[in-house]
Amino acid sequence: MGGFLFMIQKTNVWKTAVWLLLTISMMISSVPMTAAAAEPAAQAESTETSDYGAPAYGTKAANLHRLTSQEQVQTVSKALQPVADVVGVMTKSHNVSVINYSDVDELGLIRRSDASGVVLVMDGRRIYIATAAHCLKQNHTEVILPDGTKCSATVLYRSTETDTGFLTVEYSQLPEEVLGGITPAAGADASALGMKTGDALVAVSSLDSPSSASCIGVLDQLSVIYPNNPGQNVLQFYSETSYGSSGGAVYTQNGIWVGSISGGDTYGTCWAVPYGTILTEFQKCLIELAAQDAGQ
Repeated sequence: MGGFLFMIQKTNVWKTAVWLLLTISMMISSVPMTAAAAEPAAQAESTETSDYGAPAYGTKAANLHRLTSQEQVQTVSKALQPVADVVGVMTKSHNVSVINYSDVDELGLIRRSDASGVVLVMDGRRIYIATAAHCLKQNHTEVILPDGTKCSATVLYRSTETDTGFLTVEYSQLPEEVLGGITPAAGADASALGMKTGDALVAVSSLDSPSSASCIGVLDQLSVIYPNNPGQNVLQFYSETSYGSSGGAVYTQNGIWVGSISGGDTYGTCWAVPYGTILTEFQKCLIELAAQDAGQ
C-alpha cells in the first residue's frame, strides 16, 4: 500500500513538472530583451564594445543594460522557480559541495573557499568530480555528498586557463548506502541540444547542502569571450547565483548538464564553462594520470 501511494505521489509530481515545463515558452516571452536583442541600443550609447558585440564592461551603456537584464531575470525567476525546484530534485544525486582550505598560518588563520561540484564519472573505485579550478588553491579538500556525508577528496587536476578542476573520492571511504545515492550527471553541449537565446536553464549551488539552491536562469549566448579570461569561450546566461556556486552545474529543464559555473557579476550576468570543454580537460587529466602511472 505504501509503495502504491508513493507511485501516486510521484505521478502527481511529474504531472506538475510537465505542466510547468509546458508554460516555460510562454513565460520566457515576458523577457522583452536579452543581451543579444539589447546590443544595438546599448552600442548606440557607447562606441566601446567587447569582442562579442555586447556593451563593454565599465561603460554607462553596459551598466544600464545589466540593470535592465537583472530586473527581467528576477521577474522570470520568480515565475519559474517551481521548475528549478523540480530540476533540483531530479539532479540531486549528481551535485556536491566542495570545501577547500589551508593549514593554519602564522596568524592562526585558515583560508577557505566554498564551491560546488558535479559527479562526472564513477569507475567502481573512485568518484570523479568536476569543479572550478579557482576554488582549489589550498592544501586540503573535502566534499559534502548528496546525502550530507562529508569526506576527504584529492585534487587531481587544475586548469587555470579553463577554470576547470577535478577531484576524486575513494569508494573505500564510503558505505554502500551512501554510494547508492550518488550518480554521474548526463551531459551535452548546449549547441548540440539546439539551445538558443532565451531558453531556460537551472543553476545549482551546493553551498549549504547539495541541491539546496536551484535557481532559474535564461540563456543569453552559447559562446562569448569570457571577461575574466579573454582566451576562453564560455556560455553566458542570466541567473541569481551566489557565493559558493562556482563549479556548480548548469542544467537544462530536462536535467542535462550543459556547463559549470565559473563566475558572475552583481547584475546577474553569469558565465559557465561548456560541457565539451570540461570533457576535453578531463581527457587531459586522464592522460596525465596514465603518464604518471607509467613512470612509476
